Amino acid sequence: MDHLRAISSLKVRYLRHRDHSVVIVYQFGSPFSSQSYKMQIHMWTKQDIIKELQKYAKEIGKTPSQKVFFDNTEIGIYDRMRFWPNYGALVREAGLTPNEFDKTKYNHNQLCRLFIRVVREEGKWPTRGILDVKHHADHSFPDSSTFYKKLGLTGELAKTILKFIGEKRGYRDIIDICNLVIKEYEDSSLSSEDGVVPGYVYLGKQNGKYKIGKSKDPDRRREDITLLGPEPFELIHVIQTDDMNGIEKYWHERFKSKHKRAEWFSLSRTDVSAFKQWKKIA
Repeated sequence: MDHLRAISSLKVRYLRHRDHSVVIVYQFGSPFSSQSYKMQIHMWTKQDIIKELQKYAKEIGKTPSQKVFFDNTEIGIYDRMRFWPNYGALVREAGLTPNEFDKTKYNHNQLCRLFIRVVREEGKWPTRGILDVKHHADHSFPDSSTFYKKLGLTGELAKTILKFIGEKRGYRDIIDICNLVIKEYEDSSLSSEDGVVPGYVYLGKQNGKYKIGKSKDPDRRREDITLLGPEPFELIHVIQTDDMNGIEKYWHERFKSKHKRAEWFSLSRTDVSAFKQWKKIA
């Protein structure tokens, strides 16, 4: 008879040591033999984790990011999850300051070089999302708002990069991309010979107020407004037209009594529905 099929008992014992490690003993019994297997694991206490974070922060001279802390210590994310909902909560309980990115760290020229590097990596003009993904992967890299607030939004940013390049050689690829961006996102107030500019008139909402504006690229405009506001800008509806200046002026005049400031209005559901009825005006 195969004695491997004759296991008659299995016992598991947990032995806790003073260093908070736990030894798990598996004991298999059979009529023919008895064998034991041991596995030792470390069970970190809440205080252990706090002390380890404080110790490592002191070693490197600052609060480590979550990835850096887990990569360079024996503590893992599951140890943290046993006591705290997120890494920030652990950092605060340890009496440390969250390691936020210092937006003043880079000067104007450094930001230009970093932006050019991303353009070359992507082979195109990077969106806000691309910049923020890089920031989240590496907190020493600026977030999108840092670039936009210090170098300008879209078209203005492209002009800033061209000015930085100046007469430098080896930037033909960047110059071509910047010129394309400037051409696509030039000021919508510029008109053709007959004063008619094709584009879009959009309706969006932010912080409880509605904005009626014009743009050749509503999605890009949405990103720009989001960066400047307290919350994301919701693009509700766009009207395609061969005269965005004239159509924008029409809607501004129609809702003149509900005007708040600049291109912002306090509209009702009926007003919004009226705007949404129009999809294309030739």
